[in-house]
Amino acid sequence: MQWPSRVTGAAAVAALVALCSACGGGVSASSGDPYTIGLVTSQTGSASQLGVGELRGAQLAVAQLNARGGVNGHRLTLRTADDQSNPAQAVLAARKMLGQTGAIVGPSVAGSCNAVAPLATSGHQIDYCLSPGIRPTPDSTTWSASADTEALADRLVDYWHRRGVTRIGLLNTTDASGLDGAHAVREAVRKVPGMHLTGAAGYDPNAISVTPQLQAARAGRPQALVVWASGAAAGVAFKGLAQAGSTLPVATTDANLTYTFLGRIADYAPKTLLIPATRDFWGDQASGSDAGSAARVRSYQHAYRARFGESPDFGPGVAYDAVMLVARALEHADGDREDAVKELTRLRDVPGVLGTYTFGPADHRGLTIDDVAVVRAGRGGFTYAGK
Repeated sequence: MQWPSRVTGAAAVAALVALCSACGGGVSASSGDPYTIGLVTSQTGSASQLGVGELRGAQLAVAQLNARGGVNGHRLTLRTADDQSNPAQAVLAARKMLGQTGAIVGPSVAGSCNAVAPLATSGHQIDYCLSPGIRPTPDSTTWSASADTEALADRLVDYWHRRGVTRIGLLNTTDASGLDGAHAVREAVRKVPGMHLTGAAGYDPNAISVTPQLQAARAGRPQALVVWASGAAAGVAFKGLAQAGSTLPVATTDANLTYTFLGRIADYAPKTLLIPATRDFWGDQASGSDAGSAARVRSYQHAYRARFGESPDFGPGVAYDAVMLVARALEHADGDREDAVKELTRLRDVPGVLGTYTFGPADHRGLTIDDVAVVRAGRGGFTYAGK
């Protein structure tokens, strides 16, 4: 059915981002037509380590909202599509959803998000990209999940600087996400007095060996190395480092905050592997952390484990918050998809599991560096390392 241009409901949903452990229940069909959110994620392909968890995080958010009465008395449903980690497939999926859903959440990676963004803007509909690697313009209807790449790089470089590391090497993939990360790392190093980028190189994300690039990145005797690549491409770099006998501490992008990734690289993971992360990875671990944030993270993690039998990683958290925020915008807009764009822009101080969101006409992200810390990745998962 077509998404209604205006649907009014009797009961507003209180505190949509408040977490509950009960994930069952629902809203009676007599409450009216459901509000539908489109979800485009990478269930297969190179980004599937993110997309599978994103689907689950979105499903958990929808289940919790429906258990609380839905949105304005209307049941919330998901219309899902697998973009196969391919921007062209993401565009096809989004095109089918435009006008048929109240908003679109996804795709999973920056390249696909950049391809979908013009469609959403021309359709006057929310597209909540699940990658931090895009920069929505004020005149677009695209949002970007998590903290931005600059905040992640700034936190990482500052973390190392505080611990006496002043010489950093850089290796990145040449896709949109890798280039965005490389730019952010360079700028972060430039802003900190005494920090130096000693060597850098880029490589194709489909490369099976990066030996020459590793030699370039390690030129100048760095004290640490940044590998801004995700999934299999990051694994190729880590394997190369292990074969070269490198003992350098390594940092990588938050796209690798997944248990699937840790399992894949277990035999050749760097001894010290650091990742900048939002509060869903450390809000319940850091001493002095905000009590409300810690409680939200613990409740969310408990609910996810109860539903899916495993702990959440990067994908579930970004999709969970995205659905909660979009649902709140639809609530305020009484289900009107165009008004929801304006309402999402107006949200202030909304607590989520990744951090506290404050949007504005020029801020379609909502999180800041205050929501970012560094975690250590290992066989046991992710542990708070510090700021």
